[in-house]
Amino acid sequence: MAKPPKRKRAAAPVRSRGPVGRGRIIPLFLLLAVMLTGIAARLVWVQTVAAAQLSAQAEKQRMRELVLSPRRGSILDREGEPLAKTVDARTIYAVPHAVKDATGTADALAGVLGGDPATYRKSLQRASSFAYIARKVDLDRAAAVEKLGIEGIGFLEDSRRTYPSGELACQVLGFVGVDDDGLSGLEKYYDEVLAGQPGRVLAERDPYGRPIPGGVMESIDPVDGRSITITIDKDIQYEAHVELAEAVRKFGAKAGSILVMDAKSGEIYAMASWPYFDPNDYGKADAKAVRNRVITDAYEPGSTVKAFTAAAAIDQKLADSTTMYSLPSTIKVGDRTIHESHGRGAVTWSLTEIVTKSSNVGAVKIGMQLGKQRLYDYFQRFGLTEKTGIDYPGEAKGWLPPPSQWSASSIGNVPFGQGISMTVLQLGRAFGALGNSGTLVTPHFLVRRSGDATDAVWPTRRAVPASTAQQTRDMLRAVVTDGTGAAAKVAGYDVAGKTGTAQKPLPNGLGYASGAYVSSFAGFLPATDPRLVIIVTLDEPSKGYYGGTVAAPSFARLAKFAVAHLKIPPVTAPVAPASGGGNGAVSKPATAGAPPKPVVESTASAR
Repeated sequence: MAKPPKRKRAAAPVRSRGPVGRGRIIPLFLLLAVMLTGIAARLVWVQTVAAAQLSAQAEKQRMRELVLSPRRGSILDREGEPLAKTVDARTIYAVPHAVKDATGTADALAGVLGGDPATYRKSLQRASSFAYIARKVDLDRAAAVEKLGIEGIGFLEDSRRTYPSGELACQVLGFVGVDDDGLSGLEKYYDEVLAGQPGRVLAERDPYGRPIPGGVMESIDPVDGRSITITIDKDIQYEAHVELAEAVRKFGAKAGSILVMDAKSGEIYAMASWPYFDPNDYGKADAKAVRNRVITDAYEPGSTVKAFTAAAAIDQKLADSTTMYSLPSTIKVGDRTIHESHGRGAVTWSLTEIVTKSSNVGAVKIGMQLGKQRLYDYFQRFGLTEKTGIDYPGEAKGWLPPPSQWSASSIGNVPFGQGISMTVLQLGRAFGALGNSGTLVTPHFLVRRSGDATDAVWPTRRAVPASTAQQTRDMLRAVVTDGTGAAAKVAGYDVAGKTGTAQKPLPNGLGYASGAYVSSFAGFLPATDPRLVIIVTLDEPSKGYYGGTVAAPSFARLAKFAVAHLKIPPVTAPVAPASGGGNGAVSKPATAGAPPKPVVESTASAR
């Protein structure tokens, strides 16, 4: 039987790729088109709208700007000896993310540089590509750090300020900050001259802070500062420092100051204020030690001012050195009774005796004879109502109000230096005028700047005629030969000067502190042709307080050294007598080495 034929399997229906396929392709195309459009738009935005901003960000990431410090000019004393100079140093920095072991590196740095490892670790862990580790490190210590070979630690050439003599003239010189900017003293006043102009380096660097070879670089060299020569004499300054420190110790004073100035030019040979500090380590200095008391601190000068009261009377022809005054034991002015420092009966003294014995009552009688306006005018002529104009920051000018503001009793204390204030520099300038034939000079430090052809020129003006200054000098010589300043004698030289023992006012201005004095001696030599003005003050000495006892001996020792060092020859001349008897009488010059005569000195108090 024949087999039936096999049935063919029906073929699978063919699926159309027509409308259904196109439906899937079109959305994909649109998606791609949108994406490409977005990318294109982003590219357009990046290349046009945000191009500048993004370029700046990229540049900031790869560019590094480093400031190149200029070499600061030196400060030289009058003989060219460096008082402040700049030496080579290195600044150490880190690229924090290149340092593999922050803790170990911090410990290693502290072992060489000193300091707290935690401080270094904090710098090493900063989220930045640059961090200072130590600035202005001396070359030996920087080399020791470099020997450690720590990855991520770099070095920059730098310089640092040093003061070779340490405390010497510390307040005069001042100091500079870590960026070499002057912060006090002459460093601050002449900062623009000394500092120079910084330079810079702008370079492309990799993420580890290393320069990229062939990268963009811009370099501007720094302009070094100029050196200055000042009037300070290093040797006289040293003697002033030693003498002041010893006087403060010997008499138990809280503080003190010394000024040595050229009477004719105003050049400052020495200026010292105790306590001292080391400008090489100024961060540890007490704020009181940084103050230059000679220039910035005003005080009541006391009896030293009697010299100008007497000069005013002479210039107004109200008196000469032999004019006699009847002086009661006390005198009442307004609501005040003025006493001498030591009680006495009624006397008749010459103007010279009033000055040599430092009589408060006598000074008041002269002041009343002048009247408040004329007295004020002469104090003004001597520069006691103004700043001196010295080239130093922060100068004070004291306090002396115009006569319209005086009380009824002011004429009873101003003539002997109470109820007014001034700086030691103002007092020194005024005494200089008496020594300089009546011409008031401008105290100053600058001699010249490097590159200048000539010395600086400083203004002068006349305070009183030369004849008035000479007559006043003769009376001040008698203070040393026969009066309260006997301890200021210098063997072979005539000395003129005035003692002062001024009570210190209370902080609230209502009266005076019991037992608190500023003791001083102001004078010049050689008396007949003065070259040096020297002012010595001690603040609140506790072991004696009269200026003739406490300050005058320091004046004598310092003056003896200074005249020898500067080779100033001795000049002597007859001294007018202290008592009335005519200007023709002569007394012998002070005997070299003669012991001081016992004297009674008036203070500037109204006790």
